Amino acid sequence: MSEFRRRKAHERLRDARSRLARRDYAAASEAFAAGLRLDPSDRASWEQWAECLEQRGKLIEAGRVLVEALGHHPDDPGLQLALVHAQIETGQFAAAERLLAPLRSRWPDQRLPLAYLARVLRDIRAYPRLQALLEQALSGGFAGDAELDTLHDACVSWQQARAEPRPALASMRELLLTNYQVVLLGTGHDDGLTIPWYSTYLCSNYDVVATCARLLGFARTFDWCWSAVAAVDPAARVLALLLAEALEIDAIELPDPTLNTPSASAYPDPAQTLAVASFVEPGWGQAAHGGWALRCAERGNMFAFGALNYSAHTDPLPPILGLAAGERVCLPWWRLGEARIGFGRLGLIDDLPPEIDSRAPARVADDYRRPLAEFDLGPNFGIQLRYVHEQRALLHPGLRQRSELARILPNTAPRAGPKHEIPDALARDTAEFLRALGALERAPERIGEAEFLTLERRFVSAPEIRSRLSDLLYRVAPARFSKLLHQLVARPAAQVPWRERDGLLHLYGCNPWTKVGAGSDADAALASDPSPATTQLERWLELGAMTNRSEIVQSKYGLHHLAEATNFAEILARLLADEPAIVLGTVRWLHDNPHLHAHVPALLPLLDHPHADVVFEALQCTRVAKLALPATALEPILAGHRHPHPRMRSAAVEHLELWPITAAHPRLREHLLDDDPSVVWAAARALLRGGESLAERVAGAQIVAARILELGTPDTSEPTKQSTKQIRQLLRTLASANDYALIEPLLQASESPSLMKIIAAALTPTLIELDDPRLLPHLRSFHDAFGLDPPLGFASLLLRHGDPKLDRDAVHGAQGATDPRACYEAKAGLARWGDALARAELEAALGYASPTREAAFEAWFCVLHEADFALLDAALRERSPELSDRLWTVLCANVAGAHPAPRAWIDGLAAYLRDVWTREQAWAAFIEQQLRDQIPSKFVVGAQSATFTVLAKLLPKHLAELLDRCLDPAGIPDRLSVDALEWLGVHEPEQARAWANKLLGSPHWGVRQCARRLL
Repeated sequence: MSEFRRRKAHERLRDARSRLARRDYAAASEAFAAGLRLDPSDRASWEQWAECLEQRGKLIEAGRVLVEALGHHPDDPGLQLALVHAQIETGQFAAAERLLAPLRSRWPDQRLPLAYLARVLRDIRAYPRLQALLEQALSGGFAGDAELDTLHDACVSWQQARAEPRPALASMRELLLTNYQVVLLGTGHDDGLTIPWYSTYLCSNYDVVATCARLLGFARTFDWCWSAVAAVDPAARVLALLLAEALEIDAIELPDPTLNTPSASAYPDPAQTLAVASFVEPGWGQAAHGGWALRCAERGNMFAFGALNYSAHTDPLPPILGLAAGERVCLPWWRLGEARIGFGRLGLIDDLPPEIDSRAPARVADDYRRPLAEFDLGPNFGIQLRYVHEQRALLHPGLRQRSELARILPNTAPRAGPKHEIPDALARDTAEFLRALGALERAPERIGEAEFLTLERRFVSAPEIRSRLSDLLYRVAPARFSKLLHQLVARPAAQVPWRERDGLLHLYGCNPWTKVGAGSDADAALASDPSPATTQLERWLELGAMTNRSEIVQSKYGLHHLAEATNFAEILARLLADEPAIVLGTVRWLHDNPHLHAHVPALLPLLDHPHADVVFEALQCTRVAKLALPATALEPILAGHRHPHPRMRSAAVEHLELWPITAAHPRLREHLLDDDPSVVWAAARALLRGGESLAERVAGAQIVAARILELGTPDTSEPTKQSTKQIRQLLRTLASANDYALIEPLLQASESPSLMKIIAAALTPTLIELDDPRLLPHLRSFHDAFGLDPPLGFASLLLRHGDPKLDRDAVHGAQGATDPRACYEAKAGLARWGDALARAELEAALGYASPTREAAFEAWFCVLHEADFALLDAALRERSPELSDRLWTVLCANVAGAHPAPRAWIDGLAAYLRDVWTREQAWAAFIEQQLRDQIPSKFVVGAQSATFTVLAKLLPKHLAELLDRCLDPAGIPDRLSVDALEWLGVHEPEQARAWANKLLGSPHWGVRQCARRLL
C-alpha cells in the first residue's frame, strides 16, 4: 500500500473516531467506510464502524460489515463475538451457533460465548437444551452467577405443564377509581359490577334511567348534598332537570356565553352546585362554561354521563361518570349524525348535524320521571357501594369530604337470578323482569305458553326493553314474534307513540322473517299481504320523521326488504333525495351488495351533491360497480376545485383504474408525485388494479416499483426519513396485491439492503399468502432482511418450495420469531427435514403452559400431520377456549385449507371419529358450533363464511342431517341456513338448485333471496 493511501486512510479514520466521540453516528459511518476501503488492516475501526451502524438500528448492515472484517482478520475473537451479536439480533441463529461452537471450545471459561449461546437457545425456544446448558454452567465455573441463575429458573417455569392462574382483569369500575379517583356508575347494558368500555353506543331510555338511579343511590347512601344542579351543555339539560327533581333541589341556568363573556361571579357557587355534562372529551375545560365546570370538578361536584377517550384527557375527569366511551356515543334525545351511519367523526369529510328532540327539555325529562322513581337498583348496587366504601381512600377528595363514609354498609352478595319464581318475576318491576329474562336466556327451553304470553305482553307494554327481549322471542318462536312485531308496526301512525317509533322500526328492519304464514288466528291483513315488511317499511318512509327513515335505512335488513318491492327504483330515488345521513346509509348499503349494482347509475346525480361525504360515497360505489366516470365529472375533483379534501381527491384518483391504461397511466404517474400520502396511496392502488389483463396490471406495478426505487435513492447508503415514510405508503398498496407478478418487478429491481429491509417488513405476509416459488431466490439473496422476524407461514413456504440444503438456516432462524406459532411451525419444518432435536423440542412443548402449548399443538398437526388423533380428541374434551380455537384451526387447515393434509390423514381422522358413537356426536356438535361462530352479524347477499367442507369430509352424514334441519322449508331457518345454501351453490350446485326450488317461498328473507339468486 502506498504511503499516500495509508495517510489518507488514517486521516479519514481519525475523523471517524472524533465524530463517533461526538455521537454523530451517520457521519462517523461514512468516514469509517471511506477509511477502511483505503486501508482494511485497522481491526479496531471495523468494530467501531459496526458499532455506529448498530447505534442507528442498522443491524443487518452491521452484520455485513463484520463479515467483511473477518475476511481481513479471520481469527479475531472480538470480531467473531461482535458478528455473533449482530446475527442473533437479525435472527441468524444457525450461523451464530456455528460461530459459537469453536469459541466455546477454545475459551470454555469465558462468560460471553456462554451468554450468547444461552441467548440463542432462549430465542429459538430450545428450552431442554438451554436448561441442560445452564445447569452444567452453574454447577461448574459459573456457580452463583445471578443472571444465569435467574434465566435457569425462568427456563424451568417455561416448561411447566401448568401455568399460574392469570389475574382477573379489573373492569373499568376499578380502573377509573384506582387511577383517576372517579366513581363509575355504568349503565343499563351492564350489571354495575363488570362495567366495560363502551366503544360505540347509542344509549337507550333504559340506560338513562339506570345510570341516573345509580347516581341517586350513591347520593342517598353517602349523603352527597348539593344546593342546585346546572347543565354544562345543551344535551345535559334533560339530565339536570331529572336529577334536580329527584334530589329535590333547584335546576338553574348558566349565563349565555354567546352574549358576552360572563364573569366568575355570574356563575353559581362551584362548592355547592352539581355540574352536569352529557359527554366530556379531551380539552373539555376550554369549551363554553368549561372553566366553571373545572372548578366544580375540582371540588367533587361534577357528573358526566360519559367521558370520551378518557385516557387522553389533560383536564381532570369529572369525579362521577356514567361510562367511559369511544367517540360515537350519544343520548336518546341528542343523537350524533355520524353515529347513526357508522362513521367516526374522523371518517367524515363534513360534519353531519345531530338529530335533536325538538321538544323542550322539561317535556323530555317527564318521560323518565316515573321509570326513575320505580327503578330497582338490585343487589349488585350494594356491592358497588361497598367497594367504593372500602376504597374510600382513593375517592376524589371533594367527594370524600362531602360523604358520610363512617356508616356501615350492608354486606350483600350478587344475585344472578330473580327473587321470585320465573312466572311471577316476569310480571314484576323492570329490574326483577330483567333478572328473570337473564335466566330464560340461559335456558330458553323453560319458556312455555304461559311465559311466552307474558313476554309478549311486556314486549308491547315496555318499549325500553324491546331490544333485549326481541332476541329471546326470536330464538323461541320467530314466526310468532314476526307477527307480533308486524302488528305493532302496522298500527296507524297516530297509535304509535313517537318515542317508540325509532326502536320499533329498527327491530322491524332487523327481522329477517318477512312473510308471515296465515294461520287460523292470523289477521286478515297478514293473510292478504304477501310481503308485510316491504309494505310497512315503504309506508313508514312516507309518514315517518327523519329519524324513523334513518332507522329503516340503518337496520340490518330494512333496505334488503325494500329491494324486493317491484317499485324499488322509485324507493331508491326517494332515499337518495333525502337528508345526507339517509343518503349516506343507502349508498353504503348499495356499495356492499353487488347483486344490486344495476341500480348504481342512479347515483350519478349525487356527484353534484352539496354534502362532500355523499359525493365521496357515490365515487366509491360507482368505482366498485365498475361504472367508469367521464373526465368532465372527475377533473374538477382531481384538480381540487370542487372538493379539495384529500380523501375526496383520493376517491377520484382511484376511479382512474376504470379508464384505459393509455389514458390513466400518465395521470396516475403525476399523482404518484403528490405531496398528500392518501392521494399517492390511491394512485398506486389504481395502477395495480387498472387494466383488462394481468400484463396491463404488471405495467402499473412497474411504475409503482420505479417510484419506490426512486424514493429509496439506491445511489446512496440508505433512504431518507421522509422518503422512507413515502415508501411505506406505497408498499401498503403492494401488500394488497393478489398476484405475485405485481410484486416481482420491485423484488427484481431492488438491490439496496436498507430498502429491501423495508420491503421485507411490509410485504412478507402478502408474499407468503401468494405462495409463489419464484420468491425463493429473493429470500435467499436477502435472507437477513426476510428473517428478521418471520411471520406465520414463512417456514411452511420454505418447506413446500425450498431445498433443505439451501434453506435450513432460514427455517432454523424462524424459530426466533416473536409469534410462538411461527416459532413452532419452524420447529415442525425442521422435524420434517429430519431434525430429531427439533422434533423432540416440539413434542415437549405440547405439555407446556399456554400459549406455547397451543402453538406447538397447531404445528404438530398442521405441519407434521401427525396421526395422533387421541390428542385431538383430548383437546376437544378439555373444553379450553384457546385450545378449541387451535383445534378448529387444525381442522380447517388440514381438511379445507389451501394446503391440506395428505388424504390418508383426513381419512384416518374421519374413521377415528366414527369409531365410537359418543365421540362422533361430540365432534359433530363441536363442528356445528364452530360453523355457527364463523357466521358474521353483517348480512351481504352472496357471501359465504362457514367452512362446511370440514363437516363434509369428516362426517358427511352429519352434514346431510344439518342441511335437512336448517334448510327444511317447514323448519326455522336462520343465518346458518343462508350460509349453507351459499356453500352448496359453490360445491354442490345440483343439490343447491334442488333445495332452492323448495325455498323460494321461505319466510326468511335471506334464504328466499339466496334461493332466487341460485336459480
